[in-house]
Amino acid sequence: MASIRARLLIFASVLIFAALAALPARAENYARIVSLYPGHTDNVVALGAGAKLVGISENDNEGLLPGVPRFSMKAGPEALLALRPDLVLTRTLADSQNPELKKVLERAGVRVEVIDPPAWEGFEQYLRKIAELAGTSPDAAVAELAKARAEIRAAAEKSSRGRRPLVFVEATSRELHTCSPDSWAAHLVELAGGVNAAAEAKPLRSGSSIAPWGLERVLKTINSGLDVYLVQQGPMNAADEASLRARPWSSALANVRAAVVPEYCLSRPSLSGLKEGGAMLIKIFYGE
Repeated sequence: MASIRARLLIFASVLIFAALAALPARAENYARIVSLYPGHTDNVVALGAGAKLVGISENDNEGLLPGVPRFSMKAGPEALLALRPDLVLTRTLADSQNPELKKVLERAGVRVEVIDPPAWEGFEQYLRKIAELAGTSPDAAVAELAKARAEIRAAAEKSSRGRRPLVFVEATSRELHTCSPDSWAAHLVELAGGVNAAAEAKPLRSGSSIAPWGLERVLKTINSGLDVYLVQQGPMNAADEASLRARPWSSALANVRAAVVPEYCLSRPSLSGLKEGGAMLIKIFYGE
């Protein structure tokens, strides 16, 4: 009899375990988050969990989360631990420049997630991960992404009236790098109705979002019927409209629509940047 009861208990335990395993994964319950990469910050905010951020990157957009402390990638662990975080979001570049930070934080019981900026096709999976860590709905996040992309595509189709402007993206002004064909910027240009004038560019290295182009090819691209010249402005490229007009070859752009676009709108993988960048590009491309 005892043997039968034991077997029944084991069987019941197996059923309970199986039922629990079949339940959807619960969102994480982190309440104090530090983000050391602007893309992570943007997405935590876009997903409605900005109130959980107690520290952000010094490179985050000016005016974002005023009063929240900002840190460089080389921040010391003591400064972060003073904020009593339970989760720190970073990326491989920051981790490689400050390898001791992760070790010290984890020894103190803080979870550290090293997540690299995703490619266009990998953004959905990345957004799910950020939503889980931020304690919001991954399904809702992915639905919002699909909606944003669909709205940009529809707005571009309505504004274009069948036109597709030829677009060049300047990623750096000194070397005149452009965006690589599989970069976030290239995909966003295409989603907004443009045609990448440097579609055959080869990435600087495997996985890089920028590609060599150079002045000679830039001038050739302009003379081939270029419609739009986009200057990405950010940490990699401090160029602005004044410096663009001051270039010795700027007269070549006389018949081209030239515009300066913030890096976070053009090439930073984020839900908010996607929405703002898509709307901005459509206005530049079609004047609407």
